[in-house]
Parts: sequence; structure tokens; C-alpha cells
Amino acid sequence: MKTTLLFFFLASIFFFDNTQTIKPAPKGKAVVYFVRSSSLGSAINFTYFDSTKVIGRFNGPKYLRYECQPGKHLFWVRSENKDYIKADLESGKIYVIDVVPQMGAIKASVRLIPVNSEDYRMKKIKKLISKKDSESFSQKELTTLQIKMEDVINRSLKKYKNLKIPVKKLGTFTFKPEDLLFVKKKKE
Repeated sequence: MKTTLLFFFLASIFFFDNTQTIKPAPKGKAVVYFVRSSSLGSAINFTYFDSTKVIGRFNGPKYLRYECQPGKHLFWVRSENKDYIKADLESGKIYVIDVVPQMGAIKASVRLIPVNSEDYRMKKIKKLISKKDSESFSQKELTTLQIKMEDVINRSLKKYKNLKIPVKKLGTFTFKPEDLLFVKKKKE
């Protein structure tokens, strides 16, 4: 009897510990999820930026939950190329950017794509966010990467200013925390 009760107790702890919850945006902040849901080129690191600030670096499939001040932002990512996306974020809102690796003949490149709830990528994105924790970085890691990337940041922002093509905009697509949880549908 004690063994059975212990089993159910431990099983319930395991179940609840592995149930992912999505936190709402903190008061006065906006949240942007950078989601790399594809395993294509998963060994290749991409570095993520908010204008001149390094916000993370990771390979895939993983994601980063980035909390920031509302207002105008220039998000970009670096691999063998750079891709940029402009955003005007609202306080208390959650946004999602899909980070899409593309394998070339010799080099890997990356694209940033704004995601909306009707997007075909949502199933993979929801599964990833529901199963894994966000990547996180210590201040020391970010500072080290910031110093290492200083020249890259300067060149990349100069390149951005000289772009002849329009830069994508994140738009007004936002999510509630429950919109990002993966719920397996029952077969009828």
C-alpha cells in the first residue's frame, strides 16, 4: 500500500513538473519569442541582437524568450548572413519570430519570419515551447559575447542602413500565453 501511494505521489510530481506553463509579459514589458523550430542545420549557432545589444546565441531546435521595453526595436540575427526585422512592441504583449535556417551549397543562412496564429509553423513552435525551457544566458556570457561581437555589430548596422530592400516588420500579431501551449488533439 505504501509503495502504491509513493508511486502515485512521485508520478504526480513528475507530471506537474513537466507541464510547461507560459508566463504572461511582465507589467511594463513586451516579450518576443525567437523560435528555431527546425532541426535543419541544428549544429550551426545563430547570434541574436536587439539593435546594438547581443541577446543570445544558440543552435537549434531551441528558443529564446526575450523580455524588453515596449517601443521600436530592430531585431536581427547573424549566421553566414544577417537578417533584420523591425518591430514596434506594445507593453504586455507577446510576439513570436520564427528563425528559419536555410542550407546553401557551401554556407548556412538564416531568415527571420514574423509569426501569426494562422501560420503553418505554429504546431512545431507550440511543441517546442511546451517541451523545452527557453535558452538563458548569464550577464557574464552576454557581456563576453557583446565584446566579441562589437565589430560585427558595427558593420552589420552600417550594412542595414545601406539596404536597398525593405526590411520586414513584426506587425501587430500577438499571442496570449495559452495560445503558445501545445495541446494534443484527441482522436474521435
